[in-house]
Amino acid sequence: MESPKAENTSADDAISPTDSSPALNVLCAICNEFFRASDNVCYTNRCGHVFHFVCLTRWLRKSRSCPQCRTPCGDHPLPRLYLNFTEVSAECDDTPIEEKFYKMDTHFEWRPMRLGEDEESSSELSHLPPDEAVECGYDDEGDPAYVARAYYGNERLPAHYVPRKKVAYAGWDGKAFPLTDGVELLVLKDCDHKWVDGSNGSYPLGALDTGYSHWGEVTYTGRAMYKGDMRLGKVHPSYNKMFIPHKGKEAGVLRYQVLVLTPREPDQQ
Repeated sequence: MESPKAENTSADDAISPTDSSPALNVLCAICNEFFRASDNVCYTNRCGHVFHFVCLTRWLRKSRSCPQCRTPCGDHPLPRLYLNFTEVSAECDDTPIEEKFYKMDTHFEWRPMRLGEDEESSSELSHLPPDEAVECGYDDEGDPAYVARAYYGNERLPAHYVPRKKVAYAGWDGKAFPLTDGVELLVLKDCDHKWVDGSNGSYPLGALDTGYSHWGEVTYTGRAMYKGDMRLGKVHPSYNKMFIPHKGKEAGVLRYQVLVLTPREPDQQ
């Protein structure tokens, strides 16, 4: 089905949100948009992960590692991947597609945090979150936390970032990990946010696709009261829970609130 051909392309192919060409049920891990037949799709020649060409080239201007698994990419050309697309009939797939008003880079961004770099390449204030970052709750020692995401193994994990410690915390496989590499902070640009009640793995329309598992399931940012404090965590639908990183382990809760992005009112824009 796939036939890779090496191509060293220099132009940034635009990704149109109104493209009506057939879509493959596979997401670009950078922009969270489905690949379409008209897209220029490429892959990293070290690990083989697949992205939009324009997304990956923009990413590599900031970081020289794969945005999905953090494998070093070096200065090698990005081979183009040619995919065969076809329309899916209604008999084959009757799953409704959720249309979201927001788009990354227009309404929000995931801003890389330079936490693991040496002092010469980062400023004294580089670990501080901008005003548009989403603060919510605390870590397990009472320090303020912000909505973030981080890469671990082959997964992208909802996380909380603690500026005082210059580290993010995320849960995976029942354990909580402190992370400094591959941490990205949610920064709102032209939208607002709210928290919507959820339980037993449910999530509302408009929930932000924060992470994904190694088998491709989307995970979401949630919050809940735990041991007297508001805590951020990972809503994992197939596990029917939200998981909170707490003292080296993941604590599961059944009732929580899910982060939802909302349009900004005209007088606020």
